[in-house]
Amino acid sequence: MENAILLSSPVEVTVKALVEFESELDMTKGEALDTKRKMIKDAEGLSEAAKSSAIAKAQQQAQETLAKARAEAESEADTTRKNGEVSLKSFEALIAKRKAKATEGVVARLLGETH
Repeated sequence: MENAILLSSPVEVTVKALVEFESELDMTKGEALDTKRKMIKDAEGLSEAAKSSAIAKAQQQAQETLAKARAEAESEADTTRKNGEVSLKSFEALIAKRKAKATEGVVARLLGETH
């Protein structure tokens, strides 16, 4: 019987050690799961921050590009308008000159003058 007590004692110690090990293993698994959840949450937060930053930069670039294009278009429009005004003045001068010449020709014919 004494042998049974002595033999059962190492078995009990081993079982107790295995129970403690299993308990620690379960606790470690829980900590690992919590860490995984935290890492996923942190990654989602970083991803959202990066997305917001990228969108903000893209919007800023789009606004800058639009402002530049608008300024260029306005400059081109001013140049075109000025060129149009110069062309119109030249055309009006040419019309006036031809109108005067045509009027002289009509008056000369009406008066019976020939050239």
